Amino acid sequence: TEQDVANLTSAFSSLRLGTQRDPDVDSCLAHLKLLFAIETLKEDVGYSDGLWDLWDSRAGPRDGDEGSSKGGEDRVKEVLSSLREKRWAVFLARAADRYQTWWETLSGGRLREAEMKDFETCSDKYLSFPDGGQDFPWTVDNLPPLDVLMMFHAHMLNPRAFLEDTMRWNLRDFWTTGMPWAQVNQVIDSKFNYETSDVAKSNWEKSTGRLWNNLEEPLEKEIECPACKQPTLVPWSTCGLPEMYKGQERPGLVGKGYGDGDFSQLCTAGCNTLITHRLLCVAKIINDAELYLNEGITLPSTILDPKVGMPVVTEAKLKDVTFPNRLIGQGISEQLLRLISPGQAKTPTMKDVRDLVSAALTDDGAFERIQGARPAPYDKRDGTGGRLITRTERFQSSKMMSRYWENASIFALNLVGATMRQGVFIGKMFNIDWLHSPSARGTMDRLLQKYQRFMLIMTEYPMSLTVPTLDVDLAWHTHQLAPRAYYKFSTYNTAMSTSKEAKFIDHNDKIDQDQLSNSFELTSKTYLDKFNEVYSECTCWYCEAVRAKITIDSSSVFGKSKPQKAIDSFEKATASQVCTPSNSVHISAHNSVRTDGSATHNVAHRQLRAAWRMRLDDAYERAKKRAAKRGRTLPPKEEFYNNWGKTHHRDSPYNYPAYLIGGVYPAGNPGVLHGSWADCAQGLCGSNNIAAGGCGGPGGCTNMAGYWSGASRQLGGCAHGAGIVGMGSGGGCGGGGGCGGGGG
Repeated sequence: TEQDVANLTSAFSSLRLGTQRDPDVDSCLAHLKLLFAIETLKEDVGYSDGLWDLWDSRAGPRDGDEGSSKGGEDRVKEVLSSLREKRWAVFLARAADRYQTWWETLSGGRLREAEMKDFETCSDKYLSFPDGGQDFPWTVDNLPPLDVLMMFHAHMLNPRAFLEDTMRWNLRDFWTTGMPWAQVNQVIDSKFNYETSDVAKSNWEKSTGRLWNNLEEPLEKEIECPACKQPTLVPWSTCGLPEMYKGQERPGLVGKGYGDGDFSQLCTAGCNTLITHRLLCVAKIINDAELYLNEGITLPSTILDPKVGMPVVTEAKLKDVTFPNRLIGQGISEQLLRLISPGQAKTPTMKDVRDLVSAALTDDGAFERIQGARPAPYDKRDGTGGRLITRTERFQSSKMMSRYWENASIFALNLVGATMRQGVFIGKMFNIDWLHSPSARGTMDRLLQKYQRFMLIMTEYPMSLTVPTLDVDLAWHTHQLAPRAYYKFSTYNTAMSTSKEAKFIDHNDKIDQDQLSNSFELTSKTYLDKFNEVYSECTCWYCEAVRAKITIDSSSVFGKSKPQKAIDSFEKATASQVCTPSNSVHISAHNSVRTDGSATHNVAHRQLRAAWRMRLDDAYERAKKRAAKRGRTLPPKEEFYNNWGKTHHRDSPYNYPAYLIGGVYPAGNPGVLHGSWADCAQGLCGSNNIAAGGCGGPGGCTNMAGYWSGASRQLGGCAHGAGIVGMGSGGGCGGGGGCGGGGG
């Protein structure tokens, strides 16, 4: 009603918002408001019939379909859903490109390796950069378009990647200030429309050379051909068809355009090179190598200590951390720069770069160029000598390689995939709809207290993956959107914890779905034991099964255990009786992905998954019997959710979204974790799993033997595609996620 709108407008106008501070009730509400605006934008784009010539009429009905048949109706819904998802995917690809333009426009220069070594005069560019400086001068007149702000939002929710990128591009004020909540709150109205001034639109277009409206930009993008270096035009998508098209062409929804899933276009400038996303990834590392050789600009993944996620403070550690610069610059640059040439028959990929790295690390001459000293002969008797690299050097190189797999952007991660995964969380917040609740402020108060407890668990158990519930995740995300404040909070609290080591807690963008569920159970048990309260205040079958499993594991011969008493208290409470499972604040699974590794890895995963599911099913049956004795009926396992008008079955709330359509997204499926991305360059395999903080552990190791500065002999590497078998390993070289993998 109009009165509801007026009440909401009044509530938003009274928010007291600032920057550089820990989350509070007002910033959480402002964050929810932004999420609603993003969800509104998504629906507007997805339901824009004919956008990029993707017409709903393609859904049929087909010739031969019976108008009222169930199969025909289901097929129409499925095609319509796919068309809407495709529109959104192309929109996101364009948004990421626009965000990159904005980022480059604002950049104050690039970080050079020499500046990193100058701890005194260049401290603000490296060593003391995370401490922050002056605020970015935000006003309502220099806000970017909403699609670009959405990318900014997703970027900051990968804290270590965002820190690395702001350091590499000298954007300290961006890092310091984070999301400008006061200005964002001001331009989003009570119906969640993003309404900025004409001055803001003019400022954007003048500074970036891009149109304000994503949808009004050209249907083609100009790129530089990696081979001949000449500009060439490529379409954003090749999936469109005229509305009344009657021909035989069926382009599908994968496509060959720049914003499609299988980008593949010939250079139109004359060299006839086949340009693909994989070729652009190789071009990216070649360009970065040239910048390092010519200007000393440091490569990705050569900035932060991989164990703690912070700048290093000694020359010895800095030498380890910057090892990829020497590996690329002195080790393989000569061969690397020759990988791409006009008219070549075979298109190079990152696997070719991997092979160059393998060759360099197994060649004494190349090794001498990289390390500045020829390796001593290997002595079999005592194991001394040989080509030695530290575990940090090994990990940094693997991480550096992962920056280029399926990522041709200037950033540390593929922001299209990151935004897709964030969209899962945004959809949950939209459905729960705390924003329109009369008790919204009280809800924010409670979830902030719960977040403090969550962070306490995380810092006290640094070797475990700590998984948030949806309410905790809202507070956690809000905190990360004030990067400097979050950095200070992380480093201070970890330094005060049992480990006594300051670490910058990361937020893992990709976690194997089975690892996520397993760790959620451990988090739930720890929370229950520590605070004598139920962690997930939800009565869906999954949460009931998790609680039942906890009570089985903590049963007492002396009567009811404390955990059991706390669970009994929760079940008797009114809240649990009226809880709606589909909109409950259980496990936050926006970063849940399916691991697709080597054959050996996949077999092991299936076995572990089956064993875990068997235990979960057993716990659910116990919970059902227990509930029946108390006159309660548990909800069935079958859960369903809607995406773009199509109903999808959900096996369990920790699974990755079934509606993510393989092949339609640029640079890979955002719901899949490729366990053998880098296929392990020879000499870089082994104990690489220095946790990047993940959805849990504050940068601590997930493997006790995963990190030290001691020498680590390369033993010939591992077979291509082998990876490391195990739950949530993230696999391969740099893994792209897994338990603490930090997104790659």
